[in-house]
Amino acid sequence: MTVDVLTLSYYKREHLPRIRRMLVDVYAEVYTREAVESPFFSVERFEERLSGHASGPSWACVAGEIGGQPVGYAYGRLDSVREWHGILDPVDSSVRDYGEQGTFGLCEIMVRRPWRGNGIARCIHDELMGQRQEARASLLVDGTHPKVRALYESWGYRKVGQMQPFGDSPRYDAMVLDLR
Repeated sequence: MTVDVLTLSYYKREHLPRIRRMLVDVYAEVYTREAVESPFFSVERFEERLSGHASGPSWACVAGEIGGQPVGYAYGRLDSVREWHGILDPVDSSVRDYGEQGTFGLCEIMVRRPWRGNGIARCIHDELMGQRQEARASLLVDGTHPKVRALYESWGYRKVGQMQPFGDSPRYDAMVLDLR
């Protein structure tokens, strides 16, 4: 009997050149259909967003691998108040108060199709969050995907509003999770 072992690796901004191709390849596979439907999801636009996300020193990533194959990853960075510029709803002031420890913005989390439904996304997420010092995390989830939002709610995230960070992006449900 063969047992597949999930290996998780933690990366910082200085490691990005080593893993960038893997991040882009996994994104391209996961978002194939969406990229046809909207230029926002194209590989080129993702690479632009990745470069922007990784431009600061707080960028971090956890990648999962099974049998030498990348199965998914999550990455993010320290959020700033300007990140909430696309908010569409009035938001409670406590959401905009980043406090002394700040908020880690989870920019991307994805698992390749063959490995979905096995808890891998949660393992990757929890490993990344376990490395963070911030008081909370935030993420955006496409408002047309209620099952995905329900998954994040089962992890402890709560919806705090809606955002549209780019003119051609979907409307996202903005969610936060207390880490401490």
